[in-house]
Amino acid sequence: MAAYLLSRVGDPIFALTMGVAAVMSRIRRDQIEQNPSRASEIGYGTVVQLGQQRLQRWWNGDYQDL
Repeated sequence: MAAYLLSRVGDPIFALTMGVAAVMSRIRRDQIEQNPSRASEIGYGTVVQLGQQRLQRWWNGDYQDL
């Protein structure tokens, strides 16, 4: 019998949410480190756009500099 943290459906949703949050935090931190003068301008909208670009490049097979 499998033990679930939340439920059979809730666990995968929770894991996906935590993964996306971790990726967004890392991308934002990387952007702030690269551009410290623009730190106040880098919001989550910028992070989502950059994440979409990285995902598109990965989907197309361009694995360099992700």
